[in-house]
Amino acid sequence: MNHRNSNRAGGAQDLAVYRKSIARLPLTLRPSLNQQLAQWETLFPFEQKHLAGFLAGIDSFNSSALDALTAKLRALEVKMDVNHWSFSETGDTLENAGQLARSSYFVEWRQEVQTIFNAIDARATGAVQTNPAHGRVILLFLPENLPVRSPDTWKRWGTSGREIKIAGDARDLRALVNGGQSGVCNLLAQDDTHNNADIWFVDADESLTGALPPTALPAASCLSYSALKPLRDEFLQELNRIPKDMSAADQTVTTLRQADWKRWWPAQLAGQERLRNFVVNLFLSGNGALIFSNAFVEWAASEALRRARPRAMVACFGMRSKPKPFTSIAIFENQQRISPEPDVDDPENSAIDAMILAHYIWLAACRYTEYEQALCVCVCEHLNTAYIVTPPDMKPIASAEPVTSETIYSWITARLTS
Repeated sequence: MNHRNSNRAGGAQDLAVYRKSIARLPLTLRPSLNQQLAQWETLFPFEQKHLAGFLAGIDSFNSSALDALTAKLRALEVKMDVNHWSFSETGDTLENAGQLARSSYFVEWRQEVQTIFNAIDARATGAVQTNPAHGRVILLFLPENLPVRSPDTWKRWGTSGREIKIAGDARDLRALVNGGQSGVCNLLAQDDTHNNADIWFVDADESLTGALPPTALPAASCLSYSALKPLRDEFLQELNRIPKDMSAADQTVTTLRQADWKRWWPAQLAGQERLRNFVVNLFLSGNGALIFSNAFVEWAASEALRRARPRAMVACFGMRSKPKPFTSIAIFENQQRISPEPDVDDPENSAIDAMILAHYIWLAACRYTEYEQALCVCVCEHLNTAYIVTPPDMKPIASAEPVTSETIYSWITARLTS
């Protein structure tokens, strides 16, 4: 069974072939793959290529070879009595995860799954071309209104890069990045292979995305925590209706994932269904992205790096409010609706959040081969400094003198166009 070139895959005929490939695997390996296939149209180009390549890897095994590879896992499924479970084959569910985790064979199961996936990935390597050589940039902003304290600002980054002083106003760099003809969007749009998943702007408020030229919205994936407020409020209200029952929770999550959220989706992002699906899945991950702006920035950026492998990630943190008395962020309460107390900014803790979470974004990028040659720039506007991590093939920054925003932007553009 041969798969078509993954760049052209995705028609009804291709998806039918893919389903047959998945059906060749043991039962417990099918849910995640079937779920991705069901969401094919809302997967990013990288995800589509990766999934098509993985399925091609499955089909590179003839029947006897695949049976030999999966024999131990199939035997474990018999011991686990999976056929008598209420086990969904169509997608990952909380109930599936709970049944697997409760099994006394869970550790062995995970080891076998890893062995099988490693073997298939080895066969799929030639089918998935992500072009790690493309110049890539991670650009992170700690805005001026966050009172970051020195001298330990960059301590957690270790010796991966070095601090530089910025000559003039550090906020100028944001204007250069956002700029029209010379901005990042225009640079990548000139590449024939560009799609709007190649560049992301993720923002706590709209200080970054709100300054983008109108042409940037279709050319990039742009998300702002504050602009998503109507969707967040409605989503949070629906999420808190989930019953404390596993199967009911699965049904509610499925309903939320499949609901039509167009009414609450920002008008400026109308028609971007793939991006809307990304946000819904982000909110369902239960990591604070629904209630903390800086958690949203970190998790959205990290998930975009994992799922889309963009050439440029631009993320700007921001101010969050202090948790209000007699409310519970642990169960994701909407504090504005549940408490009459006015919102109060929390600059000190917002700064701490931003410093930690900015580093997390870089650590997330370091997990993927595509970013081994990436340039990372984290700008602290309050201190007029930046931390620069240069890739091995880029000349180290040796200047002890302050560097202008224009010079830093020249490094960014050189990396993106290399």
